[in-house]
Amino acid sequence: MKLAPCWSQLALCAIGTVLLSTAGCAGSSYMGISLAPVQTTSELQELAQRAQNGDKQAQLDLGIRFEEGNGVPRDKARAMKLYRQAASDSGGTMWVYMPSTGNGAKGRVVPLGGQPNITGLVEAQLRLQRILLAQ
Repeated sequence: MKLAPCWSQLALCAIGTVLLSTAGCAGSSYMGISLAPVQTTSELQELAQRAQNGDKQAQLDLGIRFEEGNGVPRDKARAMKLYRQAASDSGGTMWVYMPSTGNGAKGRVVPLGGQPNITGLVEAQLRLQRILLAQ
């Protein structure tokens, strides 16, 4: 029966999807900010690109811009989303289950990533709490 190779191929596709989605290589906009060369100021584009790629300080700075309406429309929902990203811990190793490929082999859990742990920003946590308390 050739079902097991299909499962291993699906697992590899899933891993590839996870890696691509975490690599920050998607899309021509981020948080409504165009990343196309002429659409927005280069400073705002760079900030949005850094935030999209997981730079916590850029996520915080962009969140502040959305909260205050500085160069972007005032949008508390986007500000809160960016504050959550900046406040959350990230990095480290992600563990993914790889199902059996057949022939008596067992499924196993394998590590992916191995990036250093990045602690969330306290200022982002405080700003998020302030917005939530004001609602």
